[in-house]
Amino acid sequence: ICTKVSRKLHALSRVSQFMPFDRRKELLNAFILSQFGYCPLVWMFHSRKLNHRINTLHERALRILYQDNGSSFDTLLVKNESFRIHERNVQTLAIELYKVRYGISPKIMSHVFPINMNSRYIGGNEFSSRNVKSVNYGTDSLSHLGPKIWKLVPLEWKQLSLSKFTKKIRKWKPPCP
Repeated sequence: ICTKVSRKLHALSRVSQFMPFDRRKELLNAFILSQFGYCPLVWMFHSRKLNHRINTLHERALRILYQDNGSSFDTLLVKNESFRIHERNVQTLAIELYKVRYGISPKIMSHVFPINMNSRYIGGNEFSSRNVKSVNYGTDSLSHLGPKIWKLVPLEWKQLSLSKFTKKIRKWKPPCP
């Protein structure tokens, strides 16, 4: 994915000076940032080195879009009203947890995120946590991270409709658990 994005960014950088801002933004979203939106739950547990590479590519894309080589990455994100790729992945995970919680996701996802039947009150631990014995198949897994993310989502959002929940989550800057 990073190699594809890098090639597309190189091509965009060569022609970006001849394009208006709106066209550059369309191309950035359609051909570059969309690459990182493909199956994010599958690859979201990558190494710090790869996360740094993804952020570098994202920063480069925003620099090309705004033709700004002086601002920091965080400033460019605010200017673009966007989030880091990891934060977008966490938002996607929260939306998937909502779907599991209300039974509108595929059945297989209820095996990844089992609902805790012993939860007696709203806002409690709604998803079962498993005992972990290793990093690779324990703490670095969706089934372990999911309940932690769900606890971070504000309680009043959990009772909204899916479309309203999605709108709120897409504007939410999740803290790193």
